[in-house]
Amino acid sequence: MIETTFNHEEYEKNRIIKSKAVGLRFVPEGVGPKVYAVICKDKNDWNEIHNYIIEENEIDGIPNRKIECSDECKTCDRMASYEISDAEAEQLRDHPKIIGVSIDEGYYEGTFKGRDTFPLKIFRYPANMGGNPGITTLAGDVYNVRERQQSGVFGGNPNDETMGRSTSNILRHQEAIDRWSGSSDTTVIQDNPEYNRDGTDIDIIVADSQAWYGHIEFIKTGEGEPTHYIGGNVLRSGFSTSSTTGVCGVLDLILDAPYYIDPEFFEANVGTALTTRWDGTKVPTETAAINWWNNESTTYRSAKYVGIATGGTAVAGSDADFGEISIGSNYSRARANGSNTAYSAAVDSGGGDLPNYSHGTSCASLAYGKTQGWAFNSNKWHVSIIWDTTGDAISDDNLWKVTKVFHQLKPNRSQDNTKNPTLISNSWGSIATLPSFGYSYFRGASPAFWSLSSGTRPAWLDNFKVTSTYSDGERYARFKPTNSSDVVLGASMIDAGVIMFAAAGNYNQQMVLDGHPNYDNYVGMNPVTTLTQAMAQARIINRPGYPACIGLVENYNGSGVDKYRSFNVGCLDNDKVSNTQEQKATYSNMGNGIDFYTVGDEASAAARAILNNDGSYFARGDDQRYDQYYRIDSNYNIVTSGGTQSLVSDDDIFGGTSAACPIGVGLIATVLQSNRNWTWSNIKDWLENKVTNQSSSAFFTGTEATSATDTNWNSERNLQGGTRKILFDANDPPITKCSIKGSLTISGGDITIT
Repeated sequence: MIETTFNHEEYEKNRIIKSKAVGLRFVPEGVGPKVYAVICKDKNDWNEIHNYIIEENEIDGIPNRKIECSDECKTCDRMASYEISDAEAEQLRDHPKIIGVSIDEGYYEGTFKGRDTFPLKIFRYPANMGGNPGITTLAGDVYNVRERQQSGVFGGNPNDETMGRSTSNILRHQEAIDRWSGSSDTTVIQDNPEYNRDGTDIDIIVADSQAWYGHIEFIKTGEGEPTHYIGGNVLRSGFSTSSTTGVCGVLDLILDAPYYIDPEFFEANVGTALTTRWDGTKVPTETAAINWWNNESTTYRSAKYVGIATGGTAVAGSDADFGEISIGSNYSRARANGSNTAYSAAVDSGGGDLPNYSHGTSCASLAYGKTQGWAFNSNKWHVSIIWDTTGDAISDDNLWKVTKVFHQLKPNRSQDNTKNPTLISNSWGSIATLPSFGYSYFRGASPAFWSLSSGTRPAWLDNFKVTSTYSDGERYARFKPTNSSDVVLGASMIDAGVIMFAAAGNYNQQMVLDGHPNYDNYVGMNPVTTLTQAMAQARIINRPGYPACIGLVENYNGSGVDKYRSFNVGCLDNDKVSNTQEQKATYSNMGNGIDFYTVGDEASAAARAILNNDGSYFARGDDQRYDQYYRIDSNYNIVTSGGTQSLVSDDDIFGGTSAACPIGVGLIATVLQSNRNWTWSNIKDWLENKVTNQSSSAFFTGTEATSATDTNWNSERNLQGGTRKILFDANDPPITKCSIKGSLTISGGDITIT
């Protein structure tokens, strides 16, 4: 057998067995003497402290007895090891000349040798995820493609050969250099992506349309899953007295977070406030959850979250004193989440039923899906915010309020009492429409009248992308001023520490930062329109739109410069200019207001099957998955037979900055896993200094337009002065790969390659 994955539990078990077999020492149990390493500030201190320790003395902070030196550690002039009790170790730690007292790991090799020395990067998927396990290669049978529709990997009747398939949202962003560089877009790269972080202990909120939680991307089935995939959710057994273990990893921010924040209240009212979800997870009843948000009363939440004036104990102005947040009674699991046997049933803004629409499902899968997302072991949250006319979704104002409360009041991580970072992904936006005539205010020049009917609209306003949704090319991302109530609420959320990401938009719109000459460009309805008036009329053209603009701080820290604390994500095309040069998607917004690009175009993402009028399901060909179904028995276990069969899980072609945003969120969540104290500012610095820009030969740049009528506005690939920033996992050194050329013959028994 060729071992291609790293099983830490098995490794540790074998390590201990081997260590005992060769007689290595282990740290003794109990409070008896142990060998401790004592470290001093400098060598002079060590000489003094060492003599005090090994000789009986009356020195404060030094044990008053002769202590044996186990190891003088002559290779270092500031430390040595001694056999002392735990109490004596604690006494030495308080001495002002001693900076460290810890168990001597070199002495107790059995306990420590090799314990934490395992591969930093391991293969993401099982070696036999696809194909014949008997002939699997070290790379595994994972088929990675950029050109989804022409790759030959997606399509036909799926089988175990096509179970291990992925579009470029994973492999492309592992390293700076494009793995498809030098090859055509249709090249299939058979390789098993590697990883060393998975989003553990990071909270990701996908704020989007309804999402189907019953999709197999969010279910722990034990088949075709990443190495060390945990599954389940934060309300798992052990979280609280009544908690249970469920097979679905996604929780609803409105309906489930109250229990996570306030378990004491729900445990005190188990009979009326808690229920078991379809997957086995103990969750709040919908009524109890909505009442928790809506009512500042000890009838509906713990006293610690009720203000003193209202009969509780929450101090005025504290995080716990958050008041009431109005959530509509129509917000339900059936409409916003679905189940294993029912797709989510929300209604779109046009009033039509949405049995086949999966925007929220797709976004969630690209952030934290088990095969499609970077952060597959993150804490997975979702909230329905868009495309709903029946009151089922929450408002954006309430989104910012709820997310802030969640971040501030959620429990700290038990092992170190620190707050998990919270990232929110927003693949939605506010749009504006150009008027049929107006005045162009470009780079401070005198206003120039234009009219659509006379064909005089200048190029900088005439370049917006014509899309399948908007045929006139006149829609653009709406900028909102910092004094708008929703922007203020969003800014307050960022103030609290939430890290905000937004899809830049699909309008081929230049977005720039303060200092760029186009920052204050706008359209006016008369020749005396001011910038302030244009802001109020939503006719600021070249700034990041809403919701990205909630991160704007004017005159940041008195610098005289406006600065954005949010992240604005652009879309990289799956198609390249040439075999060696990538490009932005034609529709993606661009400019130096874009923080980075990811390959969102033509991604493969989770989707529902298409429901026919007769109740049957339409097989979409290239969208079918090998693992379409799963079964749950009455004890909420995944079984291979019996139980209840789920609805059909499909994949779908999903693209735009809507796809690019959650891909970026998932990747950065893995970076924060080992940088838990990072703020938005730290991430900005990391992007600037670690995520190196692409060369002009690797990423098409174009020539930035400098006048209102410049023909360079007409290029749909032009970055318009933006940086060539393609996101990649820059926290680690480049992955070194090796290959064997020629023939290789292996004979004999089982062989393990590490």
